Amino acid sequence: MFFFDPQCIVNGVSNGLKVCETAVIPALFPFMVLSDFLVRSKLSEVIGNALAPVTKALFRLPGCAGCAVLMSMAGGYPVGAKMTAQLLENGDISCNQGKRMMLFCVNSGPAFVIGTVGTVIFSSRKAGIILYVSLVVSALIMGIVSRFFDSSSPQIKQKNITFDAKVISKSVTEAMNATLGICAWILIFSCVGPIVDSLPIVKEKTVWIKSLFEVTGGCMDAAAIYPMSIQALIMGWSGLSVHCQLLPYIRATGVKYLHFLLSRLMHGALSATIADFLFRIFPCETDVFSSSSQIMPELYSVSIPAAVSMILLAMMLIADMSFKRIKTNNGEA
Repeated sequence: MFFFDPQCIVNGVSNGLKVCETAVIPALFPFMVLSDFLVRSKLSEVIGNALAPVTKALFRLPGCAGCAVLMSMAGGYPVGAKMTAQLLENGDISCNQGKRMMLFCVNSGPAFVIGTVGTVIFSSRKAGIILYVSLVVSALIMGIVSRFFDSSSPQIKQKNITFDAKVISKSVTEAMNATLGICAWILIFSCVGPIVDSLPIVKEKTVWIKSLFEVTGGCMDAAAIYPMSIQALIMGWSGLSVHCQLLPYIRATGVKYLHFLLSRLMHGALSATIADFLFRIFPCETDVFSSSSQIMPELYSVSIPAAVSMILLAMMLIADMSFKRIKTNNGEA
């Protein structure tokens, strides 16, 4: 296809770069830094002690896993998976617990669901909230069900918080490398949309082909044809582009890809069922944009979760500088 119509590939990569610049990096990078810092500084263990009763009762998981569950729901697809792999690498969770978490800690964040799908595509924040609630509830149900496949008893650990400039530096570097890797996969799969659109296939079929590979294009095309609950199915499935982004973390936890694939299908089907039920109770009147136009969502730049993450990172940096200053003064004295 590259040699047959190179301009099609060029246009796809150009659109992918715009998405990375205006949507992915502003929304994802702060959460990647924050999640990495929570694990490296052992702050997730301290927060986990407060979450332990809930995570143990619902998911049969230690408290530190609660941070990964919350971050997966706030930061988007790769954040929870990356944090799960780090917790397993540090020995904070067992191998079986890591496998279970990888199957339900992969969720679309509110910035994309409410900001892009709800506000941009459907011009309805209410629709975005309903879709987001359906995705979160289905993930929680899957997590609760997974507890019956693990009979081990989670232990509460006490660890000291480590505020160190090296920790923050490593978190920023690691988050940037992970974000660049995700953007690379987005550029690769951005070529799929233009290629599929150039094929002599009816629109109803191209929607499912694009949804199979990439979630954003699938959601935009499906909005003009199918009911809103189908958006939950597409976002729950998440697309092969997201699957490729998560491959390093899937391998790190030892999850078989077939099991991960089935969990995505289950998440999508369950989310669509819940969304259909909620839309019947809370009907939404929406205005769907024309699928022939090119829309670049820019709502991520004012995402409330992203802003909160940046504030938390700034507070941690200030605290780290204060601790180092105190330590230096004591040493000179």
